[in-house]
Amino acid sequence: MRTLEDALAQAQCGPVDRSWGQQFALSWLHQSGVAESWQCAAFWNALTDECEWAFTPEQGQQLRITSLIGFLDTWHFKLGIDRPCLQTRGRWARRYAADIDSGSGTPQHPCMCNRYQPGERTRIEDHFSAKRLREYNEGPPTVHPKEPGWIVRLADGEMVLEQMTWGFPVVLRGKQGQPLKPKPVNNARFDKLGAFWKRWAVQPGNRCLIPTSRYAEAVGTPGKMTETWLSLKEEPLFAWAGLWRSSDEWGDCYTGVMTDNAPELAHIHDRSPVVLLPEQWQTWLTASLDDLYQFDRPFPADAMQIKATSDLWARPKMKGNEQ
Repeated sequence: MRTLEDALAQAQCGPVDRSWGQQFALSWLHQSGVAESWQCAAFWNALTDECEWAFTPEQGQQLRITSLIGFLDTWHFKLGIDRPCLQTRGRWARRYAADIDSGSGTPQHPCMCNRYQPGERTRIEDHFSAKRLREYNEGPPTVHPKEPGWIVRLADGEMVLEQMTWGFPVVLRGKQGQPLKPKPVNNARFDKLGAFWKRWAVQPGNRCLIPTSRYAEAVGTPGKMTETWLSLKEEPLFAWAGLWRSSDEWGDCYTGVMTDNAPELAHIHDRSPVVLLPEQWQTWLTASLDDLYQFDRPFPADAMQIKATSDLWARPKMKGNEQ
């Protein structure tokens, strides 16, 4: 069953390389009377079937994953063994979420934090004592990758508020080596700040604070995931540690730094934004890279407020150059 669970994990993140091990596992289930022959055949086909008859690719992927999970849950029941919990399946799937850049360590997976709410602009200005460098549109109340969001940074020794695009553009190449449309890398793993992200993390001028009132994670069964929002109990806003740079593709842009989540919140996600308290802002914005590793730690779970909702975790409609 672990072999077939591994196949499900691959299927949640992209194409599956079908193997003799998967074929052997299905054959064993059939010979043991656990699975019908048609179920084994349907599972085998679903590993690569893109459900092109569905209305959208997203719906096709949901149908495919739901089908695979249904077979696995049935076979676990017949075998009399506990099925893996949703969090475990999600953790297995994230191992197969291909990095947008092979060195970024930042999987672009539906479960990764890819939406948050910055809060009202006037409240942000007051909370961070930051001034706007120029006039901006208000921006979306909920920010998704490649959409505009607020960042606070130091300029000439004072806090300034700017609007930038969420996500560093990274250009992938297709099967024939052709450049594809850039993808936004909106999360940066803390343990990669000294590697892929070092060119920006080592420069204090490329660090920023991301004003955040709350952020969302996807919880539940793939295809039926719902939004769960997290915020700080005692503060209407907090600073999410970030990096920013100028790009040819989208102009100024930023990414949020992620660290391990508190163990008590691992059922929601194993990672969370790096939350900085006001007395830590200057350190993040001015200290050496080595001094930043003090922030690579889970934020206390008892300081967080959790709001689970029944709202489905649907991907936003793509805009501009998004694919």
